[in-house]
Amino acid sequence: MDQTTIGEYIFKQLMMQEQLPGKDDFVLKTMSKISAKSPRMTVKIEKTDGQREHYHQTDGPEILFVFSGKMVFKTVNKKFPLTGGNFIFFDQETEYTLLPLHWGDVLVRIKMDSSFELKDFLENVYNTRSSVTNLINKIISAYGRDHYVIFNAPKVDNSSYVIDRVLIEYVEPNLLYCDKVSHLLAILVLSLLENDCYVDAGNVNLQSKYQISDFTNYIEKNFQNISLSSMARFFGYNPSYLSTELKQTTGFSYKELVENERMKQAIELLKNPAYTINDIVNFVGYTSKSFFYKKFKAHYEMSPAKMREKLAQK
Repeated sequence: MDQTTIGEYIFKQLMMQEQLPGKDDFVLKTMSKISAKSPRMTVKIEKTDGQREHYHQTDGPEILFVFSGKMVFKTVNKKFPLTGGNFIFFDQETEYTLLPLHWGDVLVRIKMDSSFELKDFLENVYNTRSSVTNLINKIISAYGRDHYVIFNAPKVDNSSYVIDRVLIEYVEPNLLYCDKVSHLLAILVLSLLENDCYVDAGNVNLQSKYQISDFTNYIEKNFQNISLSSMARFFGYNPSYLSTELKQTTGFSYKELVENERMKQAIELLKNPAYTINDIVNFVGYTSKSFFYKKFKAHYEMSPAKMREKLAQK
């Protein structure tokens, strides 16, 4: 079994279970605890009825993984939109609700026993870089405060590959599958840290839908040094989800919005003869003067120098 066939297997099981009445989820497989270092886990797949919200309360640590599609989970006062590849790590005795799932939205819930504790694992990660240490401390603090942490990894990220390997070990266990799963879970957490996928839910006002002004205001304030991934972290979205959301709410792509803002700022600076073209290029966030000229001419159908002359005549 590989990454392709595990998806086919899950979809097949989901189709079979959808025909049966009962709970909002079903057990894909239960793993027995064989050694002290191998946690006992239960893999569950959420059913998709498209109508009802699903309420859950964890009875132990839990990993929620969006295998495909998208979903929205909510806590007491917040909603969190997620897409394929995203993870949530829940503490025990944590309440949350899943908004109705639709066909194609596949949600995997891995229920752990108390021997798997995210906080304990993070505290044992050794790294001399202050940026990594600060990130780990930030996650531990948020986990203690909210009792969950969100990682907005994309579906093509290494973390998705790792969790697929975990699911394969569940479906087709080999001789050392418990030990392999334990190490794979460690690699999963390290991959999420390494790729800077953490979203601080406490500092982000996540909504199911944002106003256009929320996006444009952010770009206006950060156009000089901005990236899709940093903007996605701010709004609590997966980068690909944010890209789609921007297009739907503004009519422009992420790149077009940033370029429009930079060109607007360039016009304002061209009005002031004290600024050289090099000054303007650096200020609006470009590293290449020739690339700036190319974008400017495509935007205004004239060079920056010609635009400066035109503005001076007004």
